Amino acid sequence: MALADMNAEPEAHFPSDYRAARAAFLKACQAAGLSTLTRVHPQAKGRDGHALFLDTATIGDRNAKNALLLISGTHGVEGYFGSGVQTGLLRQGLLTRAPDDAKIVLLHAFNPYGFSWDRRVNEDNADVNRNFIDHDDPPVNAAYAALAEFIAPKDISREAMKAANAKLRAYSEAHGAFALQEAISKGQYAYPDGLYFGGQRKSWSAAMLDDLLREELASAKRLIVIDFHTGLGAPGAGEMISEDLPGSAPYLRAKSIWGARVKSSEAGESVSAPLTGTIDKAFAAQMKTRELTFAALEVGTLPTRDVFTALRKDNWLHCIGGAAHETAEAIREEIRAAFYPDTVEWKRKAWSAADETVTAALAALG
Repeated sequence: MALADMNAEPEAHFPSDYRAARAAFLKACQAAGLSTLTRVHPQAKGRDGHALFLDTATIGDRNAKNALLLISGTHGVEGYFGSGVQTGLLRQGLLTRAPDDAKIVLLHAFNPYGFSWDRRVNEDNADVNRNFIDHDDPPVNAAYAALAEFIAPKDISREAMKAANAKLRAYSEAHGAFALQEAISKGQYAYPDGLYFGGQRKSWSAAMLDDLLREELASAKRLIVIDFHTGLGAPGAGEMISEDLPGSAPYLRAKSIWGARVKSSEAGESVSAPLTGTIDKAFAAQMKTRELTFAALEVGTLPTRDVFTALRKDNWLHCIGGAAHETAEAIREEIRAAFYPDTVEWKRKAWSAADETVTAALAALG
């Protein structure tokens, strides 16, 4: 491994795009002497027209009873953060930090389509982190249904957006800001051209997670998972979002590992509202008889209003405007900036939060 890589400033680890991210991750794995398992997307192609991949690497004994899983790119465009952390940790000697009788599994670009296209969603306009449900009996989000035309407007002109925002503001005034956040972001399964759509079928990413659980984590009796996310909270601030209730065993374990960073979305402590169909719930269902501590490291970027505006424009572009629309590049840059502020200051803060949380997780496994 090059000394320059090991001593590089944190911002040097963050990629310029999906293709560069994958190349850097694979190079870091190779330098560390790690083999990787590559899963190729059977249909979707990247923005450059080439194939898309989900890559995994395992550090330590594959049959270890204790494991740490680090996931990047669940919400594609958020992969700049997660990928940069994974690659940077490898460059800085993650290989040597695995405790005895423990392994570290790195899942790189869980939603490679979204990463490549600078979208939060996958090739079906589906939010992978709302996709883990019974698709024969999907949850109903009545509040979203009542607001659907205002959440994802068909017209994004200044006048139309102003009118839509007035409707959302009225709902917030009547029911509270948190109720509006939950209505919008909880997850919905009836509007394929809407925001936070959880999909109408099991996604390719979800199927690949099943493979990972069987092939890489079947032996794990104790598992800690960190899923890297961006977009909610103060710029650069990191929160460990738990879907477990305060007082529960998983919540208390999370608190013992990450302390005050841990906030429960189910109890209203978090920057996130309660969600449906998440990866957290998928892992919990698979590991009922095993010890699971799952948290999403959420690092803030821009004000919530700006992030929401970028999401609405991106959704409009891909569902209505079309990739050839004159605003396409500007909208792509806007959503990228909403989830990946390309500044040294933000990258250093984000890296610090990630490094701290991974270090704490490794200590808990030791």
